[in-house]
Amino acid sequence: MAKKKAKKKLSGDQIFGIVMVVLVFVILLSLFLFSDKLRKNEPDTPQYTDGIEHKIDIKNEPTLGDENAPITLVEYGDYKCPACGYFSNGIMPQLEKEYVSTGQVKVVFKNYPFIYTDSTRAAVYAEGIYNKLGNDAFWKFHKAIYEYQNTYYANQNSQNEHKDMLTEKYLNKTSKALFGEEKMELLKNILDDKSLKQEVQKDQKQGRNDNVSSTPSVFINGKKVYEPLNYDAIKGAIDEALESSNNK
Repeated sequence: MAKKKAKKKLSGDQIFGIVMVVLVFVILLSLFLFSDKLRKNEPDTPQYTDGIEHKIDIKNEPTLGDENAPITLVEYGDYKCPACGYFSNGIMPQLEKEYVSTGQVKVVFKNYPFIYTDSTRAAVYAEGIYNKLGNDAFWKFHKAIYEYQNTYYANQNSQNEHKDMLTEKYLNKTSKALFGEEKMELLKNILDDKSLKQEVQKDQKQGRNDNVSSTPSVFINGKKVYEPLNYDAIKGAIDEALESSNNK
């Protein structure tokens, strides 16, 4: 009779090697399937806003542009905020040229002072100008206040955030230069006007309701923009809103 050949037994090292190969294969397969699932779940287009339609009251608020513009950009800002200064001096000129002047976007400003005591003082004063001198005067003052940041925040001097820079004397001086001596009588004692202070507080309350935690906070048709200091992000949010408006 022919002798049966003895079966060779696998050594411990061989078994370990096979197990490791199988394990590596399983891990790689799992990673591939997981990454493929993530790719499928990724949005096809960038997300510029939080997608939540916040109901922001813009009645009787300073407005730049055509009242009937299809897109409303709301900014919550602090006159002492360096980032708000960048938005006003760096972002807004582009927005005005591309969207506001063409009647596509109107800009609404709401006060959200929090940095220092002169933040609130400037906000109340600006409310007074809007109330006493009108919308156009407000925007002249608004831009002048933010341009002044180029002086006291020169060389990135952030220490001035917590110094009283927007004094009553400075605010009066700026107003006089912009509007003339005769208009100053209308602005007399506006910093003591309780109704103006209440308007600022109303803006702040609305901001808290809209999850404003920093300035500038920018909303496009009620949706909060993730990157308000990125012009391309704001442009993307506006273009999305315009497309949505045109499809209605």
